[in-house]
Amino acid sequence: MSEVVEILKEIKEKLDEIDKRLKKIEEELFDELSEEELKEVEEILEACKTGKMKTYTLEELKRELDIEDEV
Repeated sequence: MSEVVEILKEIKEKLDEIDKRLKKIEEELFDELSEEELKEVEEILEACKTGKMKTYTLEELKRELDIEDEV
C-alpha cells in the first residue's frame, strides 16, 4: 500500500511541475501579445463558445481535407 502512496506522490509532483511550466509559458505568451492581439484572441474564443465561429475536431478536419493518419 505504501508503494501506491509513493507513486501517487511522484505523480502529483510531476503534475505540479508541469503546471508550473505551463503557467510560465502562458505568462510569457500573453506578455508578448499587444492589447489589440489579446482583444482579438478573446473575441475569437467568445465566438467559438457561442457558436458564431465553427470549430472542428482533428478527426473532422482530417476527413474534410481527406488526410489519413500515417502509421
